[in-house]
Amino acid sequence: MAAELEAAAGTVCWWGLSPALDLRLHLPPEPEPAAEASVLLVGAAEGRHLLLTAARARRGAPRSITLFVAEQSPEPVARQLLFLLLALECPERPRPAARAAAILELLGSGSLRARTAELLRGAAGRLRRWV
Repeated sequence: MAAELEAAAGTVCWWGLSPALDLRLHLPPEPEPAAEASVLLVGAAEGRHLLLTAARARRGAPRSITLFVAEQSPEPVARQLLFLLLALECPERPRPAARAAAILELLGSGSLRARTAELLRGAAGRLRRWV
């Protein structure tokens, strides 16, 4: 059993072992709804909580959230940020179906088509400038 745990160290569970959480529901109530909240995610190499929080952002009163992520390995966090960037990009660039196909190709392919590689280079460049 211990050998299995050691072999699993550093792996990323893409879908998580629990349901995704809307982080806004777990914030303390603020007297001023526009007040900024800070959230620390420890060991959150996958972005399902971020994606659910972003998807439900228009529900309820608007609230600004600053997220801090503490993770041993920055590579899974960078990969998840890249996938979130591709998922949340402007709908006109590229079409939603092409964007979904590109994300699935990035998740499960060893080689990329030229269009997907171009999309990945552009998104990685934007991510690099932001970080």
